[in-house]
Amino acid sequence: MGNRPLGVKVGSNLVGVRLEVRLPRRSDSDAVAALFAAAYPARVDELARRDERVRRWVAADGARVVGSGSFWPVRDRRFRMDLTVAPEHQRRGIGGRLLGLLAGAAQAAGATTLQARTESDRPEVLAFLGRRGFAETMRMHQLVLDVASATLEPYAGVERQLAAEGIVLTTLEDEQHRIGDACWYRLCAAHHAARDGWPDPDPDPDPDADPPQPPAVAEFRRRYEEYARLLPEPEPCILAVHGDEVVGFTGAIGTGVRPALRGQGIATALKVRVIAEVRERGLKTLYSTTANPAMLKVNERLGYRLTTTEVRLVRRLQELQGAVPDGQTVR
Repeated sequence: MGNRPLGVKVGSNLVGVRLEVRLPRRSDSDAVAALFAAAYPARVDELARRDERVRRWVAADGARVVGSGSFWPVRDRRFRMDLTVAPEHQRRGIGGRLLGLLAGAAQAAGATTLQARTESDRPEVLAFLGRRGFAETMRMHQLVLDVASATLEPYAGVERQLAAEGIVLTTLEDEQHRIGDACWYRLCAAHHAARDGWPDPDPDPDPDADPPQPPAVAEFRRRYEEYARLLPEPEPCILAVHGDEVVGFTGAIGTGVRPALRGQGIATALKVRVIAEVRERGLKTLYSTTANPAMLKVNERLGYRLTTTEVRLVRRLQELQGAVPDGQTVR
């Protein structure tokens, strides 16, 4: 924790602060990036992922940017947000003012829910969010693997066992050469099917809502390629194929297995293949994230080490509206 900027710290007053909340200027970009990187070191790569859908404001004390807030749509009127305040300017109401602005502007933009994120070792941030009606929806675990010391030997025969049952491992690249763009349709279908049982970080506020529909294949492919570009090192995408169906996968979009085939070692085989391939290429480190307890165990058995846990919390905006009026202090 130390002196990192706290994303949602809030205090009692604005005395002594010449605070201006405004749209960011081009000259603010370095200051905003520094605040974000200090507050969310595990997510610093996300700065390169933002696009025109992100709306951002800054809080400035004179010429100095001391806080920043932003939101962006995820899907189906569900939005996410970030909020940072420099350590020496916390407890002055800056976080509350930014949060009020974000909540009102997001709802005006059509949002029904707003998700905030923070690390599990920041109880003061979790308490702030909890007091304002944010409820935890999931915990995303960040892991790292020293490739050279990975534990692969106990799983040397798992791929052969799957092959005996007609499940073959291949790469996305090889599958694309074999069947062309049809591979993207099959991977998209497998990804959507594998989401069954996954924790949803942005649950629908309507409990009677229809289940989400699969994304268009073109959009799925765009997301996959975007995530792949952001990986620290290129990693192969490995598919588990049974007949004409992709039944499991691991790569830039994570690791998943169709529900009917879980518990047969497919996820373990996929991860073992990736580790073996990158070891041959001389890659020293692999990273993984998961909110799935079963997948966390698979990773840990292979030698992955837990580094941080990100807590995701969601608030319904219709309840948040008016709770933090722009410019007022919240306790």
